[in-house]
Amino acid sequence: MRPIPPRMSGDLERGNGGKSAVRLPGGIITPTVTPLRDGELDGEGIAELLEFLRRSGAVAAFPAGSLGLFHLLSLSEHKRLISEFASRLPSGMVLLPGVHRGNLEDTVDVARHARDVGAAAVVAVPPFYYELGQEEIADYYLELASAADVPVIIYNIPQMARNRIDPETAASVLSRTPMLAGVKDSSRDLAALQGYISALPGIPVYEGQDDLLLAARALGASGGVCGTSNFVDLPQRVWSAGAGDAPALQGRLSRLMRLLSRYEFPSAYYYLFQAIVMGRRNPTGYMPRPMRPLDGRSAEALLSDFRSVVSG
Repeated sequence: MRPIPPRMSGDLERGNGGKSAVRLPGGIITPTVTPLRDGELDGEGIAELLEFLRRSGAVAAFPAGSLGLFHLLSLSEHKRLISEFASRLPSGMVLLPGVHRGNLEDTVDVARHARDVGAAAVVAVPPFYYELGQEEIADYYLELASAADVPVIIYNIPQMARNRIDPETAASVLSRTPMLAGVKDSSRDLAALQGYISALPGIPVYEGQDDLLLAARALGASGGVCGTSNFVDLPQRVWSAGAGDAPALQGRLSRLMRLLSRYEFPSAYYYLFQAIVMGRRNPTGYMPRPMRPLDGRSAEALLSDFRSVVSG
């Protein structure tokens, strides 16, 4: 492996008063599906998805996350996907791509690429597969931000990454670099979410589970990273609704999440994007190998049930 180059100018180990170098928007961020057609990256699909997000009020696009199936992308595919989103990004929308790879060197490479094509910040899970200590996790984020010279959003998803990021660890990173841009918490632990909000005043903290969106709003979260916003505007409606309407809208969003959970993740999300946004009732090659698309009967049942849920 080539060594990671030394820190850029600006010495990110200095204290910074607990302030971030970048301000991210509040509201709904979409962790995008990776649009495919016949097994190949679909530029038309990316353009249609971004236009749908613009119309529905998403504030940012987050390609190459868990829903984007980053772990199935080659290094070159990963960078190309980010470039495709960057080149089609609507005015006023922020690009927050996932840059996580299996090693720090490749993660830095993807993060630099994202920076160069215009990302406002990058999203990264901690090193995965083996369990690490909190100091090792903090060092990882400091090294990534320094070597890539780009603001970083910490992505806490211990059920997938195997490593949990404590709120105190995030606060330690922030005290040592201005390049911590925010936190996405997908742990399903509202106490952890509240811990991040308390430990990181002034730093945006986003809820990563659609069915906890309203609860997160009540706790003071800055927004939600909602997979269902790939094909429906329910998350945006929950987030912006008044106190009288929000609970019923959240109930509908939670019913949608229960519907999606009947299918192997994330095939239902990918099919509904194809059917609702692209207008393709019988799409082909929309799941990357080795994942299989929904069979025809399951797809028809999903679409029918989806329409019943969103119509109330």
